[in-house]
Amino acid sequence: MTTFIGKNRRVGEQPCRLRLVAIPIGLSLTAVIGACSTDDRGEVSSSASSSTPRRPVATASAASREAAALDAYRGMWQAYAKAGLTANPQEPDLARYTTGPALALLTSGLTKLRAEGEIIKGQYQSSPHVVTATTPSPAGDTVTVQDCLNTTDFLTYKASSGTLANDTPGGNRAVLATVTRDDVIWKVSTVAAQAVGTC
Repeated sequence: MTTFIGKNRRVGEQPCRLRLVAIPIGLSLTAVIGACSTDDRGEVSSSASSSTPRRPVATASAASREAAALDAYRGMWQAYAKAGLTANPQEPDLARYTTGPALALLTSGLTKLRAEGEIIKGQYQSSPHVVTATTPSPAGDTVTVQDCLNTTDFLTYKASSGTLANDTPGGNRAVLATVTRDDVIWKVSTVAAQAVGTC
């Protein structure tokens, strides 16, 4: 199932809705289940996004590992929102916080937006929490993050006119992401979001 956040096809996924072709709210994502918890807000202006999360690194304690994974997850959305302002698939922070399938998904979604003359802007609300975490090993660590992403005001607009790309409303979408540690760096490796109303 393909869904878009941001593209007014809110996803995908709110104003500045990123189309999720996977996760690009603005990208296609596979379906997942989620529930809301604590609240985080992501807001983007014409010049920059909200405060930049610290670069996530691995630590010995479980609490620190989970915090680092959540930092990477939040950083991913901030980077995507920033890139969405100009539909820039080359935004450096995308590679800072994502890797593998997640990075490919986000960049492909942004590439599609740019080709269609659309951008993503507005603000989203995120409430991520850790649901599982593997035992640290030489092969690396893995943490699964679940979120209820509100894209009501995170939508897709036409770059030329500034008008909404469509009249599809945003809303709460369940998101599931895998965050992995390679050496000392934590990055989101996979991310999937469901349709509006799934959390």
